[in-house]
Amino acid sequence: MEAEVERSGWLLPSSWIALAVVVGGYFATPPVVTFLYHLLGHPLHLHAGPRNTLAEGLFGVSMVASLGWNIFLFSATCFALRRSPLRFPVADDRFVRRSAFGLATGLAVMLGCIIAIWATNSATIVFSGQTAAATVRNGLFWLILEYIGAAGEELFARGTLLLVAKRFLGWRGAVLVSGLIFAVEHLGNPGASWIWLLRLFFQGMLLSYAVFRTGSLWWSVSYHAGWNWVSAPLFGALGSGYLDEGHIFNFMPTGSRWLTGGSVGPEGSIFAFVAVLCAFAVLLASMRGTKQIS
Repeated sequence: MEAEVERSGWLLPSSWIALAVVVGGYFATPPVVTFLYHLLGHPLHLHAGPRNTLAEGLFGVSMVASLGWNIFLFSATCFALRRSPLRFPVADDRFVRRSAFGLATGLAVMLGCIIAIWATNSATIVFSGQTAAATVRNGLFWLILEYIGAAGEELFARGTLLLVAKRFLGWRGAVLVSGLIFAVEHLGNPGASWIWLLRLFFQGMLLSYAVFRTGSLWWSVSYHAGWNWVSAPLFGALGSGYLDEGHIFNFMPTGSRWLTGGSVGPEGSIFAFVAVLCAFAVLLASMRGTKQIS
């Protein structure tokens, strides 16, 4: 029955209402999140870091604001589509397993990317000199913040957007659209390069495909968080053009931008493409024999 509804999505008023919610929400996101950011952050007297540097407190408030807004958008879209927000892709009786496996995959493939850059003598990596207590505290705190940030971003790009795009284009078209929007959303990042944006496009499609392959958001959310945490909070490399305060190592690129990623960090390296391919292979291998949601 649901497949019948989605095949006729172009004819359903609910599909167009949901599309209007998504488009309106997309353009309303910057002012709304900024408002929530100031509403939450001002009483806490949080400090801003240097230019293109993310301070823990301000980043955390921004990500909480973004997550809250995206929960509202997802719920509004589900209401427009006349479906429960507690169904696919949020509901998952294997939440812990999916999350753990996605996190491990994200950590592993980005770690491999960093090691490949270092092994080609394209970067030097040294310990930042923090105390053991500061290392544990910063590492755990940033992992939590990255998870909150990934949850908000994935809820929109791989939840709200996918549900609506699938109504009009089917799951394959939805994967393509989600990957494209994922790249477009990052056009304003410092040092954005065409190779990095292309990698984002492929990563967006991987994360979207994972939602249909695993039946939920949680592999994608955790993979996204693990990927981000390794590059910036752990190794101190630029993450999407930004440096994180309190990083555990210092990553200093010395080689070609094709290998190091240049001004956007390892995510813009050619090794990052290999990392995405490896993650895709791991996902397929782990889901062999299971039925894909279509």
